[in-house]
Amino acid sequence: MATSIEELLLTEPGTDEVRVAIDACAVCHSDLMFLDGGWPVEFPVVLGHEAAGRVLELGKGVDDITVGDRVVVSLIRSCGNCRACRRGNDVACTGDYALSHRSPLSDFDGEPVTQGLGTAAFAEQVVVHRSQVVPHRDNVPAEVAALLGCGVLTGVGAVTNTAQVEDDDAVVVIGCGGVGLSVVQGARLAGANPIVAVDPLVGKQEVALRLGATHATGPDGLTAMLAEATGGRLADQVFVTTATPGAFTGAAALLDRMGSLVLVGIPAEGVTVDIDPGLLASANQKILGSKMGTARLAVDVPRLVDQYLAGLLDLDGMVTSLHSLDNIDTAFAEARSGEVIRTVVVFDHTGNNGVGTR
Repeated sequence: MATSIEELLLTEPGTDEVRVAIDACAVCHSDLMFLDGGWPVEFPVVLGHEAAGRVLELGKGVDDITVGDRVVVSLIRSCGNCRACRRGNDVACTGDYALSHRSPLSDFDGEPVTQGLGTAAFAEQVVVHRSQVVPHRDNVPAEVAALLGCGVLTGVGAVTNTAQVEDDDAVVVIGCGGVGLSVVQGARLAGANPIVAVDPLVGKQEVALRLGATHATGPDGLTAMLAEATGGRLADQVFVTTATPGAFTGAAALLDRMGSLVLVGIPAEGVTVDIDPGLLASANQKILGSKMGTARLAVDVPRLVDQYLAGLLDLDGMVTSLHSLDNIDTAFAEARSGEVIRTVVVFDHTGNNGVGTR
């Protein structure tokens, strides 16, 4: 699907909503899934959901943040009142939101434009629900804070919240993109050993080793490397972090008894995988879905910020390149190539929108 840069109308924030000036928004493979037809979406649409910026305006009822606060912006909305939210399962919220019924975006003819994933952050400004923003300290660069809105939150959360990895667990991470490398870092922080990273690109394997993997290999060498790393046993957790259908095939066969297969990457609609339930049951194995790292934004984002500032999470090293909005097609192309970890669109609200490569 072709992209274009257009001027649109943005409504004022309603009750429990905020308006945010976007400073940075990372390209996530979810954006590409919509663009390339893997997931359905109503066009025209503004995508982008892994973002950071500054609060510009508060809607009625918002009194716990202030204009000027630097915030992480995410797609996760939580009402705080439904059964899921009361149990701390924000990602499963069933609350009703005004923004779910009307997009804050429209063209100059009054025709609505879809707010992609309830965020639409490849734009100078967004209007989102209060629960979608989390204030953070000023000494976190916007391009780094943006990663906490989805990729890092999803990867680290899959380890800590979904799988609850423990010390000395043997972990396999299939796919070393931004989410997979965040799983690697989360596993390192949890004390997992060994951590076997799997990616067809040697460059990604090298980054995984730098970020905490103890072993790295291409798909063809995985079985032998896992046996070497564990002394002949299998994995306690296998994280599938890519949406590539072939990555799911055979992943369950890597599990030791009592092991967990953690599905982090979400493939295109209609993709299925054959799994023998008898084998899972007889070995006491589990399949765990991990949407957005089972995250609680208000809890997980501050913890990730603390870990970054303490030098425990390397987020600077995950930002591969910076692009202005004018060059968003280049950013998309880089993400499609698989060669980058995260490419980030940055906004300079003084009018000098910068571009750079790390």
